[in-house]
Amino acid sequence: MSTVNFDQQVRLAREFIQLGRLPEAEALSVRLTQVNPGVLSALLASEIEEARGDFPRALDTVTTAQTQHGEHPALQLKRAQILLALRRRSEALNAGERAVEIAPAESSLLSAVAALYMQTNDARRAKSLLYRALELTPDDPKLLYTAALSHFYLNETAEADALLVRVLEIAPGNGFAWHVRAQLRAATPEMNHIADLRATLARPQLRDIDRMLSSYSLAKELEDLGEYASSFEALSSANRIKRSSLDYDVGNDVRSMLQVAQHYTAEAMQSLPVGDPTPGAIFVLGMPRTGTTLVERMLGNHSQVASAGEAVDFPEEMVAAARTAHARLGLADPDLLRASLQMDFADVGRRYLAAVRELSGGARYVIDKLPFNFRYCGLIHAALPHAAIVHLTRDPMDTCYAIFKTLFINSYHFSYQLDELAEYYIAYRRMMDHWHTVMPGVILDVRYEDLVSDPGTQSRRLLEHCGLPWEDAVLEFHRSSKASTTASAAQVRRPIYRSSIHKWRHFARELQPVLQRLAAAGLVDAEGNPLR
Repeated sequence: MSTVNFDQQVRLAREFIQLGRLPEAEALSVRLTQVNPGVLSALLASEIEEARGDFPRALDTVTTAQTQHGEHPALQLKRAQILLALRRRSEALNAGERAVEIAPAESSLLSAVAALYMQTNDARRAKSLLYRALELTPDDPKLLYTAALSHFYLNETAEADALLVRVLEIAPGNGFAWHVRAQLRAATPEMNHIADLRATLARPQLRDIDRMLSSYSLAKELEDLGEYASSFEALSSANRIKRSSLDYDVGNDVRSMLQVAQHYTAEAMQSLPVGDPTPGAIFVLGMPRTGTTLVERMLGNHSQVASAGEAVDFPEEMVAAARTAHARLGLADPDLLRASLQMDFADVGRRYLAAVRELSGGARYVIDKLPFNFRYCGLIHAALPHAAIVHLTRDPMDTCYAIFKTLFINSYHFSYQLDELAEYYIAYRRMMDHWHTVMPGVILDVRYEDLVSDPGTQSRRLLEHCGLPWEDAVLEFHRSSKASTTASAAQVRRPIYRSSIHKWRHFARELQPVLQRLAAAGLVDAEGNPLR
């Protein structure tokens, strides 16, 4: 097989992987390995295992290849990526740095290692590598965009904007660049991008992804200018494109929450195995766009606290332990929730704490700000009985509108269609009512409206609940130089503001599908006012 044909076959195998046709990809990979058992064949084999979700086996494949072929930079990079997927973060970053040492002048490798740092909330280190890559390929729009994103996360808005302008010069119509530009500052009549965004949307043969992102950007800037009807029209267009790309059934999420409540009853909670008594974990949870990032930034400005960001570690440790319990018990049914009642909660707690403390630099008090951990409050309390659980609440209609106007990366698929958003919200409220009933007094509710109206009182409540002494710095969170990588990255750089309260009323007509469902569930009255 010629080199050209070999490379073509590798590309074909990778297309099979992207399409989910793994048996065909594996058959082709086996043939390619027989012809040329080199680095590329090993990478392909590891990618197939990654696609299956078998990261330990993927790591074994790379380790074997490194034994055979030495420290090839592509193998070292793949090792780093797999280790990060396994949440072995320190090892992953060390492997990534080693890849850079081996091949310091490869732009694509520098960019890939920067991505590892972005995924571990270290935008500053990522930025350094991205600029090294830009010295090698200064006109790469994807690289320029990622460097701009690192500036955005670090609140370096002028630098971010300059790079995004360059992206749009090289790649006109790039929706990714427009989406971040719109977040950098509030649009004003004197300074906005509305004409440019409308021109972008009028471009022939604009990709759906660019149309979607540009429409989100246009909606945001029109809202800033008070052009609410036009804003919602652009937002609806963006959400239709996003929703059409998803294979999602909100009913599955609703049923999942009901099943959690059915298994984790008050009686079940009383009989669970004892968890890890170590204190220090702080879970900030609730629906997205309810002030979770604001609380994270306030608490994170305390001298004894660090943040692990939106860590996925608790759900992943929980699932792994439930599978272990399921196998140990030899259960015939596939119900992992039933098995989870018999899992080693103390081990879940210990493993979780070790992971998030590694992610946050070893701090004793660690914030985990993954909003959808609300689904697991009872399991969190069982695994870590001395963890602080903080639940953010907000006006239901404001919550739903704030979610509907936000593009989330790979989560919250319920966000893009009003009826699904309302159904999910109702299920969330039912879930939180359940947790308050079965373990009263464990969860601290903090209303967003109270937090922004009286931050002094509410921040003292927060610190008391977490077992922390008062520090004035918690009210100076907007001056922090720490990176923020969430959907609220721009907002939390500002002092506390109240302008988002009742914003949904500008869109009362358009949001009637949500209001009617929440009213039928007894959560708001006919005017959209909260009932509880």
